[in-house]
Amino acid sequence: MDRRRCLLHLLSLVPAAVLAGCASPGGQPAASAASGLKFGDAERKIIEDYYARQRAGVMLGAKPAQRAKPGDKLDTGQRPAKLPTELDKLLPTLAKPHTRLTLGADVILVNRDTLDILDVIPQVAY
Repeated sequence: MDRRRCLLHLLSLVPAAVLAGCASPGGQPAASAASGLKFGDAERKIIEDYYARQRAGVMLGAKPAQRAKPGDKLDTGQRPAKLPTELDKLLPTLAKPHTRLTLGADVILVNRDTLDILDVIPQVAY
């Protein structure tokens, strides 16, 4: 009898847990990972335009391979870099613990606490 009561109690908590997981943060873009944070269209345009201006008039070879995918984790051996200060000033401030970095030619959105890669703009920073 005790076992049955415990099972019923656990089953009553499942819908609440599922609904809590479906809640999205207010004012944030649609979810792409656990935090629900991803690059917005305006941010993508600012970043792509910035790097296009940096490459203007420069002869380029082949694009480097994409190194990151949403849902990946940053490995300890990977060395991401901060965005250039001029570009960072053009973008809206992110809530902690999120940050934008470059990894190879990819611009990534990362949770610094978990090292989860939330979103990627591939092959733009070369």
